[in-house]
Parts: sequence; structure tokens; C-alpha cells
Amino acid sequence: MTQLSNQEIEKTLRNSECLVSSLEVAAAYERLAAQINLHYAGMNAIVMVVMNGGLIPAGQLLTHLTFYHRMSYVHATRYRDNEGTNELCWKFKPDVNIEGEHVLLIDDIFDEGITLKAVVEELKKENPASLKCCVLLNKIHERKVTDFNVDFVGLEVADRYVYGCGMDFHGYLRHMPGIYAIKED
Repeated sequence: MTQLSNQEIEKTLRNSECLVSSLEVAAAYERLAAQINLHYAGMNAIVMVVMNGGLIPAGQLLTHLTFYHRMSYVHATRYRDNEGTNELCWKFKPDVNIEGEHVLLIDDIFDEGITLKAVVEELKKENPASLKCCVLLNKIHERKVTDFNVDFVGLEVADRYVYGCGMDFHGYLRHMPGIYAIKED
């Protein structure tokens, strides 16, 4: 991952626009939590965070969850130097036994879905009782993987390079409270 200078990051922020405000994001987390709480009531599920992008959405959602749950995480990527590849690289596989368990996988965005689908397919080999996916954002376009959908979606966003709320701009700006994109000309 290439380090950007503070000036490069500041230039990115100046040349960006807010697509989804922090208030809209907070409302989306509330809606997601309500749906997830209804679904998982009484299930004693495992909430599994997809690192690094899922960290912030999971952190925001967890404070609103009312069902009993345990936590774990996975870390897998297809990206090398911000370029997508076809190879899934596991940085950390789950360290909990999910056989017979209800699992909620939380990630930041459903873009093309290649990585998320591969993670789900790998986790299904462990025979969980159920495995559902939650994302803050669904990016609207026609390049999605086939035979795969997410179960809980907070917001939809146009097909642009977005950052904030867990999504990064070259490794930076995941912490931004809204969803941002570089301004279009």
C-alpha cells in the first residue's frame, strides 16, 4: 500500500463531494439494526466482521443489536496495491467453529461481490446453520457476480469510487462519517 502525503489526502477531500451524509448513514444503521434484530431474535448468533472494510459498519451496528451474539472476524482480500485480482488471499480465517451456528457476516459494500461471495462459499464449507450477509452499501451497476446476493442492505449508491464508513481511498479516509466520492466533471 502506497503512503500518500497529507497534501494528497487534503486535495482528495477538497475535490470530493458527499454522496450520503452522516445523518443518512446513521439512519441506515438504525434500519439495518431493526431488520437484523428481528431476524436474529433468540438465535444466539455469531457476528463475523469482514476486515478491514467491515470494521466501521460492524462497530456502528453492534451498539444497536439486541440479540445475544458472539463476535469473530475474517480477513480476506483480492486486492494488491489497490488493484483487484482473481485470487482470494486469506489473511485470517475464522478462529471459531461455525458448524451448526447462525452467522451474520458484516462488510462495508457490495460492489461486484467477488470477494464477499468467495468468503461466503468458503464459510459454507464449515456447515453453519445459516449464513447471512449485511452491508452498509450496495453499489448499483451490472457487474455483480451471478448467483449471489446480500441479505441486509443499508443504502444504495451510484457506481462511483466511494470512500468513508469503512471504505478507503488508497488505504485512507475509512473513518469519514459519510460516503464520499471524487467530484465528477
